[in-house]
Amino acid sequence: MSSSYRNPARLRLAVSSACVVAVAAALPLGTCLAAQTYVEPRFDLRAETNDNFNLVPGGSPDSDVYGYIADLQALIGIATPRSDTSIRPRIRLQEYPDRDDLERLEAFLDIRSQYDWERSALLVLGNYSRQDSYNADQPSGEFDPLDPTDPANPGSGDILIGETRTLFAIRPNYTFELTERTSFGFEADYQDVSYDAGSGQATQTDYNFTIGEGFVSWSLDPKSDFRVGAYVSRYEAKDNSTDSDAYGGEVGYQYRWSESIGAEVSVTYEQDDTTNYLPVPVEESTSNWGGTITGYRTGEVSSWRVTAGRTFIPTGDSEKAISDQFRVQYDRDLSERLSFRGAGRFEARTAIGGNAGNNDRDFARADLTLKWMMAPTWYVQGGYSYIWQDRENASSDAANNKLFISVGYQALRRQRR
Repeated sequence: MSSSYRNPARLRLAVSSACVVAVAAALPLGTCLAAQTYVEPRFDLRAETNDNFNLVPGGSPDSDVYGYIADLQALIGIATPRSDTSIRPRIRLQEYPDRDDLERLEAFLDIRSQYDWERSALLVLGNYSRQDSYNADQPSGEFDPLDPTDPANPGSGDILIGETRTLFAIRPNYTFELTERTSFGFEADYQDVSYDAGSGQATQTDYNFTIGEGFVSWSLDPKSDFRVGAYVSRYEAKDNSTDSDAYGGEVGYQYRWSESIGAEVSVTYEQDDTTNYLPVPVEESTSNWGGTITGYRTGEVSSWRVTAGRTFIPTGDSEKAISDQFRVQYDRDLSERLSFRGAGRFEARTAIGGNAGNNDRDFARADLTLKWMMAPTWYVQGGYSYIWQDRENASSDAANNKLFISVGYQALRRQRR
């Protein structure tokens, strides 16, 4: 809950350092000179209005809020004969005249790097973000093209304007082919999350989360794969209030009808050993079943992706939680210039262990957008968002209706230099 990031100089240093580390990690020694690169800059200027910005049950006159948002980003691609790396720096500037204490600057850095050798492959996914907790708690159902499997779990739903969440995450995945059909590998996920409310008290707790999994996979035929894995994880609240050690197993299957159509299904079992240290140490063991199912299709004029299932996630509520989620995204070109996007998300969150019920939350969001290309690189778009939540410790549920319009620029795909 450090306030060091309130210092602009320290923020610039942190972001710059993260960029340097990410770029250095993405570029193996000796490949820079042989690399092909491309840059796709993009910016979006938006105006929006909300009828219940604070998600107050029953509404509130102070929740009728309008704002202006500038989103600037660039997708940088670096390709060599054995690697393909995408780096996406992004900043988001927001101004809500009725909310002076809202964090005005948000910063993000995402990286995806794939390395291939004769019999092995390494995929590294990295993320850094400093984001207002209000926005972090209300993600859309859209899938990130750099990392479509990232669930982007929202927080507790406590609305504290001005609180920020800083996230650093890295996920390496290494696979080695034993035979033409059999391979084994290891993947890990490390997350460091902290919250800052300035001079106030943060509503959520800083934490670290680490998970490692070993797996074996078999290619049943050119279109399908079967996978078995075992994993261990550790969750630690940084205020020393809670820690949780877990272990489990996973069975997965995927089938691809073609390069653009496929489905994946997995089943997991997890045992959690949790210790709550306040006011006195209390140990508890729980076990749960989970799993996910995902389908996707990409056509000439439309595409969709849907995923549903139960996962076990770290949270800022000093505990892990069970997350039952459903997400869907549908894109369609209505004409050469006009396109539609619809995205939705529903999550029911239940705490694991003795604190169950204190921070349980149901959350839903739907986004509808129409986009018209004024020119090959310039567009105007407008849309509507419906955001709803029902918290266990709130008197009733609450909803927000959001309308927006924006104008922006997006570079043509894969500009090489």
